[in-house]
Amino acid sequence: MRIPHHLSRSSTGRWSFVQRVPIDLQAVLDCRLIKRTLKTHDLAQAHVRAVVLGAGYARLFAQLKDQRVDKLSKQEADLLIARLTSAENLRELTLDRTRQPDGTVTERWQIDSPKDLKLYRQLMELEATAGGISQSLAVTVPSLFGSAYAGSHKGLASTPAIETMTLGKARDAFLATLKGSTLPKTYTIKKTAIEALVAFLGPKAKVHAITRSDLARWYQDMREKGASTPTLTNKQSYIGGKGGFFEWAMASGHYPRGDNPASGHVSYSQREKRARKKLGFKAYDRAQIQALFAPEALAKLSESARWASLLGLYTGARASEVGQLLVRDVFEEDGIPCLRISDEGEHQKVKTEVSLRTVPLHPELLEMGFLSWVDGKRKAGETRLFAAAKATAVNGQGNWITKAFSRHLAEVGKGWEPAKRGFHSLRKTFIQELQGAGVVSELRAQIVGHEIDDEHHSTYSRAFTVREKLQGISVHSPGLSAIASLGGRQ
Repeated sequence: MRIPHHLSRSSTGRWSFVQRVPIDLQAVLDCRLIKRTLKTHDLAQAHVRAVVLGAGYARLFAQLKDQRVDKLSKQEADLLIARLTSAENLRELTLDRTRQPDGTVTERWQIDSPKDLKLYRQLMELEATAGGISQSLAVTVPSLFGSAYAGSHKGLASTPAIETMTLGKARDAFLATLKGSTLPKTYTIKKTAIEALVAFLGPKAKVHAITRSDLARWYQDMREKGASTPTLTNKQSYIGGKGGFFEWAMASGHYPRGDNPASGHVSYSQREKRARKKLGFKAYDRAQIQALFAPEALAKLSESARWASLLGLYTGARASEVGQLLVRDVFEEDGIPCLRISDEGEHQKVKTEVSLRTVPLHPELLEMGFLSWVDGKRKAGETRLFAAAKATAVNGQGNWITKAFSRHLAEVGKGWEPAKRGFHSLRKTFIQELQGAGVVSELRAQIVGHEIDDEHHSTYSRAFTVREKLQGISVHSPGLSAIASLGGRQ
């Protein structure tokens, strides 16, 4: 078995952290090798602790080089590392942290268990030891200490500001908030994720005492048991992402607001990103689109499935967005027939905030009689555009459309080269057609509901009008009407 970097094991089975000192710092620290016992026989725990220590020493080495320190005693080096690495364990005492204009930080702590008391005493001992370090060192290496502990004795909380709750009870409370507002499939996935965390940490663990190291050990344990990166990122999303468990715990007062301990642990490597891109949905080429949307081929689909497929082709809408459409979501704005992707109606949901949008209808849809079909629904008193797409479907309102189109695809594309194709491929095809027609990326993003990877974009950019989306911004910057007929004319 390959032993992870920075680890060594004694004859008794106890793990230690080993770090080689850079050559140019060996005289400063008066040693060539640093070895610290990790006080554990468990490899997974040792690995996580070594990662934390390794990061601390990397910061120390970088700071010593930047500050050009001539000499540092072993005691001083150990103290600096202790302060760098102890914050992770001591953070669980913190209820909140306030930064003053002068840079001083005041922390309020909660001590409600023997473990909390032990951590508090460790901090006090660390602060007392720090008083013995020379003033020159404090000036020489200031940013290592930062202000995390400055003024830390001010205002020790006399009453709890966090409502303590066991992880088991918190799981039940979290799932209860999801029950009525989450798709059954999504609910099951989130339930599986939180139950996995409870099984690892134990139902009696205190939510407010969970640390990033606890979560690191959980992810590491899943990886060692064979979990793939996609599985781990999904777990991370449901526990540490938007709408996840820890976001709920912070909002509910069961976890200190601030750092989300479950986020930032798992990400795709560049190789994995390239592999996922290759395995993603493929766009259709023109010949495939013509075959799928030829009048004789479309005639085999039900009328609803036919219009749902054409909306996917000419708007780039997701299957779930199409499935949840209401009759009232087809309307006119500035005299232009439009489609509204909304979360305002009952059972309507969107993937992200930017998914909320208004899309002008392509001229081809109008030529094919889409508005007449919608008017027929309106006159019949129907509220949903696609009644077959059930609002309470286990796999979402796009499930029916996805299955209907997949059957159609299997029939028409029997001899095609194998690839991952489906209803979602229509979205990819539409986006690539916009790109090929010269529609600028900002306009494409607002038409299809994509986030632009620029933190300033949403703040400083305006929304395009439906006329701009349809006709473009200028002669040299077209809109979606620049896409020629793709298929489906009957």
